[in-house]
Amino acid sequence: MKRALFMMAYGSPERKEDIIEYLRDVFGGREPPQFVIDETNRKYSRFGFRSPSIDILRKLKGQATDSIESADVYLAFKHWKPSIQQAVNELKERRYNEIYALPLFPIKSTSIQASYLHPLNDAMSESGYHPAVRSISGMSETGSLTDFWLESISNSFNDGDFLMFTAHSLPHTVEQEPEYYNTFEGWSSRIAKEMGIEDFGFAFQSRGAYGKTWLEPSVYDLLEKIGPNEYKNIVTVPVGFLYDHLEVLYDLDYLFGEKVKEKGMGYKRAELPNNSELMVNAIKETVEMMSNE
Repeated sequence: MKRALFMMAYGSPERKEDIIEYLRDVFGGREPPQFVIDETNRKYSRFGFRSPSIDILRKLKGQATDSIESADVYLAFKHWKPSIQQAVNELKERRYNEIYALPLFPIKSTSIQASYLHPLNDAMSESGYHPAVRSISGMSETGSLTDFWLESISNSFNDGDFLMFTAHSLPHTVEQEPEYYNTFEGWSSRIAKEMGIEDFGFAFQSRGAYGKTWLEPSVYDLLEKIGPNEYKNIVTVPVGFLYDHLEVLYDLDYLFGEKVKEKGMGYKRAELPNNSELMVNAIKETVEMMSNE
């Protein structure tokens, strides 16, 4: 059995000149609205027009390749290069007959998983390539990922702080996303209780510009319930993310961090798994889970 671990991530442009091409892909080949171009340029300009996510994920792929013996490791992006279609063409050419499809997101969500599996299945169908495919939704059940957050929080949180767990909001109600909502709430609560932290909450961030229905509460709603100067610091813990990118660095650290400071408190954030040893271990555990399905 020739097996490949096929890691998939959202993707991001690597230069200012790439932004239009990237946004066209996000918009399904259509020209992006000017306000989206302006907003994207504004965000990326704060980071030299390059998200750190691309380099982090490429390093992670290399580390996973060195660590995993049961499968060859590939990395593809839904909206960047190599694309899912390009990677599928390579998998077909190299005649892999079993694929472990791993979208790189931590919290269980059938809708998020489908947003990666649909383009993967479409690419395979277009290529006339039909290997056996195994997949898994989220990585929060791996012990290594929980261990990472316990360590990361211990390096950021002190007495007198408030711990705020965050995940990406989705354009659905709780009734439409019970798996995602309940996994997020339950995992966050277990981590806080294991650390003996009582002052904590959980909220959603990075709400999109379209639609009226989004998962709540938002990080801003939760902040409103906290009095001015009530805590020394608000410490955010983005358990809904695996690596540094602009939805954490800009939406959370910059925009939300400024609101925290306006209320007279300090802002801190727990570090993300990125390409740490525990992140690599979490991928290995996930591969083992898929192999046992």
